[in-house]
Amino acid sequence: MKRALIIALCLLSLILASCAGLGLTEEQKLMRELRKWENFSGNGIIELSAMGLSLRKPFSFSKSMDELRLDVIEGGIFGAGASPLLTLYVGEYLAINAPIMPALELLNLKDKIPTGALALFSSSDYIMNNYGAEIIANKVIVRDDLSVNFKKNYQLDSVVDKASGTSIAARYTNRGDLDTIEIKTNMPIAAKLIFDSVDYSRPQILPLPQKPDASGTLQDLFQGGGIMDMFKGLLGN
Repeated sequence: MKRALIIALCLLSLILASCAGLGLTEEQKLMRELRKWENFSGNGIIELSAMGLSLRKPFSFSKSMDELRLDVIEGGIFGAGASPLLTLYVGEYLAINAPIMPALELLNLKDKIPTGALALFSSSDYIMNNYGAEIIANKVIVRDDLSVNFKKNYQLDSVVDKASGTSIAARYTNRGDLDTIEIKTNMPIAAKLIFDSVDYSRPQILPLPQKPDASGTLQDLFQGGGIMDMFKGLLGN
């Protein structure tokens, strides 16, 4: 009896979720999904991989219309002994704080961050006014080296930025909340953010101090063994 009740509740939840979009126009459905990407925050576990090595660490992520911040943390997000391993800030400038590997702070990552995609998703009104009809008709925006793909229900599916060699794929829970973001680059390094919780209110984002422009490259890190050293340190080897 108890098992039957649980199954019935699950089916009811799915039915309610499928009915949530009834009565909405295609424009309203698209706008509903776009607004989720304007402002949100979340935390969970990030899976990092490079050159055959991988690790899992807690993370905290926040995005507003103007900036975003990612913190990879040691010791648990809410633990008293938690300490940041890596912080990435993107706003009017890009900044990295990496106690686990200070050499990362010397990288010039301006051409590796898909700024075109970030700018595009800063305002849902801008997207709707300029690309709404195109998205509804084709479920994709293609501009120069940037391709933004949508699902049939207008959830963001993937972003491919050929200029930076970066691709981003999003997956969702049955309730439509963000579940994972997977990031791949044209280097042997990737990341997957697995969200435990997501909040769609506007977050308060603390910027990192701006630093002088860096000139290092990812190739420098790989050739010098820096990436391997970082992973060994994180793994405690």
